[in-house]
Amino acid sequence: MSRSRRIWVCSLACLTLLLAAAPRALAEPWPQPEGAAYAVLEANSGQLLYAQNADAPLPPASTGKIATALLVLRVGGDLERETTISPAAAAVGESSIGLETGETLTLADLLRGALVRSGNDACFALAEAVAGSEPLFVHWLNMQALALGAYSASFRNTNGLPAAGHAISAADLARLTARAMEEPFFAATVASKYAELGSGENYRYYRNTNRLLWRDQRVAGVKTGTTDEAGPCLVAALREGEALFISVAFNSADRYGSSYSLLDHAAESYVLLRPVREGQALARYEGELLCAAEDAVFLLPKEEMQGLGLRWELPHRLLILSAEGQELARVELAAGTGP
Repeated sequence: MSRSRRIWVCSLACLTLLLAAAPRALAEPWPQPEGAAYAVLEANSGQLLYAQNADAPLPPASTGKIATALLVLRVGGDLERETTISPAAAAVGESSIGLETGETLTLADLLRGALVRSGNDACFALAEAVAGSEPLFVHWLNMQALALGAYSASFRNTNGLPAAGHAISAADLARLTARAMEEPFFAATVASKYAELGSGENYRYYRNTNRLLWRDQRVAGVKTGTTDEAGPCLVAALREGEALFISVAFNSADRYGSSYSLLDHAAESYVLLRPVREGQALARYEGELLCAAEDAVFLLPKEEMQGLGLRWELPHRLLILSAEGQELARVELAAGTGP
């Protein structure tokens, strides 16, 4: 078989994968819910799909606990490490898991209490366990936000209780949530309808505050939040195929209905394609087998599924193109042995 013939066979295989999903009719217009701000993001591609006042920094209430949990998971170390609850942590009020001075819980238990039951005291205890004090932990929160591109973030505490200047935009909170959902512990916890934590006298059992978990099995989390200042807030997630759609609603009178309608619309309108995977053999060039150096991942409106094509730039790369010739994904090629 000639070199060009071998390349053609690989190209045809990739193109078949790209066209495997049937095209859909043009999507209906996005819902236009009422509220202070909304954002919808696809987590794998990082593409912001819907924005309604999404760049305005607003108080996030307890949805800001997502940032706290992400920082604990990134720098907190062993989640089974036990910590003793301080009087300051036990004194944190409003939504709480009823921590008592001197009791011991693991970081994992405190995270479950913060994410499932929305415990303000659990967040304070986590900050003390990881950073030694809440003020230092809050400083780290803001550094984390900057490092991850959430430039609107201005955290004043770990739990979302009202504080002057405590704010983040809906779009930036969606971005932080996408990073948090990459953490297996976080993703499993926020998708759980119930949570158990502690043991013996410290045992607790909670029902998740996120009602959307009971509405649709595709719902994958994430976190509720409510204060008088912020109003009803919700960060929600829905998985469809390989796509993970994340919505953020700030001060929404119908946070569950509005969030679900946005997520369902996104799932009906877009598809995440992964036609090439890292290490996949794609072509043979001048006697050398060329493999994908990384996955090719891109989000596409379902009505644009027809007419996708490929352009080879051997021996360096393969380009995946839309029907109009727009580059959708670039696959760097490297010598390899194939899968």
